[in-house]
Amino acid sequence: MDIHEVQRLQSDLLKIIAEGSGVEGIVEALAKVIEAPVIVTNEFHKILASTHKDYPRHSFIRSSNIGSEKSPELYQINLGSNMNEAYQFPSFIKNKILGYLIIFNDGLDSMSIQSLGEATSLVLAVQLAKDKEFSLSEKRYIDAFLFDLLYGNIESGEDIIARGELWGWDLSRPQCVLVFELEDYDYYSGDRDQLEVLFDSVQSVMNELGEKPILTKKKGEVIAILFRSKDGQQEQNEYTKLLADKIESLVKQRIPSRELRLGIGRIYKKPKDIFRSYQEAKVALELGKLMDSRLRTPFFTKLGVARILYNHDRHELAELYKETIGELERYDLLNNSDLMKTLETFLAHRCDLKETAKVSYVHPNTLRYRLKKIQEILDADLDDIDTKLNLMVAFKIKFLVASEIDK
Repeated sequence: MDIHEVQRLQSDLLKIIAEGSGVEGIVEALAKVIEAPVIVTNEFHKILASTHKDYPRHSFIRSSNIGSEKSPELYQINLGSNMNEAYQFPSFIKNKILGYLIIFNDGLDSMSIQSLGEATSLVLAVQLAKDKEFSLSEKRYIDAFLFDLLYGNIESGEDIIARGELWGWDLSRPQCVLVFELEDYDYYSGDRDQLEVLFDSVQSVMNELGEKPILTKKKGEVIAILFRSKDGQQEQNEYTKLLADKIESLVKQRIPSRELRLGIGRIYKKPKDIFRSYQEAKVALELGKLMDSRLRTPFFTKLGVARILYNHDRHELAELYKETIGELERYDLLNNSDLMKTLETFLAHRCDLKETAKVSYVHPNTLRYRLKKIQEILDADLDDIDTKLNLMVAFKIKFLVASEIDK
């Protein structure tokens, strides 16, 4: 392909931009010229437009360079089990990558593809920059509304519904809030890019399952306002857990070095109560960090007494812990024993002697001796229901206010 043909293609693509056909128009026009599949991704390799049936929009791809000195743009493109060779060209302005142009290798002449790819990626940068500028401008208005919504600054439900309609949201429907967070997020590091990956991952899974939540991000959080889509509460909870598990799996693939945290608020029918669900989701997320690993999907409704304790004075909770179980903790420290662990396991297994002995790998008689010793130290009756309740609460407090207890 000579220089005149390349210039003609650039001119045609610029016309497509001027007519408002966007990235999709660029992809379709280029695919028609070269008679090969073409896709465009954003900077995080999320597909924005595609003419390849096996690489649909909103999917995420992985690419690894397999090129040579003569053809450095050749990559292996992966999406699930699909693996193809393709030419990949970064599209950037002022050394900032905005996305990638990918042309699949269907026996095309590498020299021609290189000329076409470089020329098209320059035009594509104009469109991607335009899209990003528009997106940021609209985002400022949306973020201001969502801030007011999530912090309960709008008292009128009718006003919330009317403002939501401007962006195509039906806020008259029941909804709950999900909050996602990368553990140990640091705004002043490369974590900002990872937060974008998290946001795109949440959006991708939601799109895959046909959901259209309201998504936003702030200070290390990705927040999703999810509209209720199932009739029963149990069915909705199971569906929400499915969503969360899929998101966690995708994030684990894309950011394997980071732990994803999640909290889910209650479902509310009135839009002015969305802020309550948001605050509950944040509490569930924080408690999920502190409680045991069995809380794989922390629903606020499943936290029980822990959510009540969370809002109490930390010093007062620490005092209650010490008064309830402090003597046993001191005994373990002085005698190098592990009776605290024995008691915690016993309570966690519904005070079932045989089950506790089994999971603790001890003989039931050994366990009976240890429990008797625990009763003597605490001067308490482990058969008494109030005693059991107080001890279980004490272990909940241990997770919530460990720093206060250690003072």
